[in-house]
Amino acid sequence: MPRFFLDVLNGREVREDPEGQEFADLDAARAEAVASARDLVAYAIMRNEDLSGRSFLIRDESEQMVATVPFRDTLPGTLSGWFLPGLDQLASLSTDLERLAEEHGRALREGEQHVRDLIEALPTAIYMTDAEGHITFYNEAAVALAGRRPALGRDRWCVTWRLYQPDGTLLPHDQCPMAIALTQDRPIRGVGAVAERPDGTRVSVMPFPTPLHDASGALVGGVNMLLETTHPSSAENRIGPH
Repeated sequence: MPRFFLDVLNGREVREDPEGQEFADLDAARAEAVASARDLVAYAIMRNEDLSGRSFLIRDESEQMVATVPFRDTLPGTLSGWFLPGLDQLASLSTDLERLAEEHGRALREGEQHVRDLIEALPTAIYMTDAEGHITFYNEAAVALAGRRPALGRDRWCVTWRLYQPDGTLLPHDQCPMAIALTQDRPIRGVGAVAERPDGTRVSVMPFPTPLHDASGALVGGVNMLLETTHPSSAENRIGPH
């Protein structure tokens, strides 16, 4: 298979990929660059950094530049599927979400629009609730994952249509990780679930529900990130009608 190199352009500085990777063709190399750019931009936003001005420069084995993938062109959007992150990645994501919660606390003094803009730009499903669990905000990635558009102020605890335990047992929304996080006022980590869409497809998710507090420390709501850990299009994830 041909080898392609994914160099990173930052302003006028180019950081070359020293080893490159083997891909079936240029389209496969471009797809990898898009996915990598989405991840990098998403994680940077959660750290309050901006990488949207960078680009991947794809060159082939003959050192010819064959494609450019600007980071900003990969957002907004959704990732087609997530692999299950390793422990180090989960710990990093958990820390990033808690930083986002801290950012929200500061934003209450200035309005929430800045934080919501950050969330909307992420390709990862994220939503927010009030202290009673009513959905107050969600990004388009959450709509794509849930297969539905939640009703603000009416839907409670989660954006999904139905939830199940990993063993297939029905998980009522008022017992889901976000409900527990708000009831016990603490982040919930390491608890997987299976989300069902209105069309009958199911997808495994790893939630990261985190309480939100105002400047006085009072609970004002929650923020949850849902990492998809299976490909939703798989035939085994479809169930029959209810």
